[in-house]
Amino acid sequence: MSDDADLHRRVEDQSWWNATLTRFWHWWDHRNIDLHAVLFVTLWLTYQVINWAMDFADAHPEMDGIKMAAIIASVLTPWSVLQTAMFAFYANARKS
Repeated sequence: MSDDADLHRRVEDQSWWNATLTRFWHWWDHRNIDLHAVLFVTLWLTYQVINWAMDFADAHPEMDGIKMAAIIASVLTPWSVLQTAMFAFYANARKS
């Protein structure tokens, strides 16, 4: 059975509300909107983290370089790991 025929069969067997949700989910899933949202959120949060690091460095000129580097690294390192995982999820999902 084709994908469109299966969707049509599922929609006919449901109430109006469930049929609307089924059509919406079909539209959402076939356009990979969730994958694009993950990519967009990852890029936006990367911008926020880097912007925070620059603002922090600018606001605390009295700190020596080692302390500043340690604080910024303690924030950026976990984010880099999470960012890598989110980009890997995006790339793997696009392959299939």
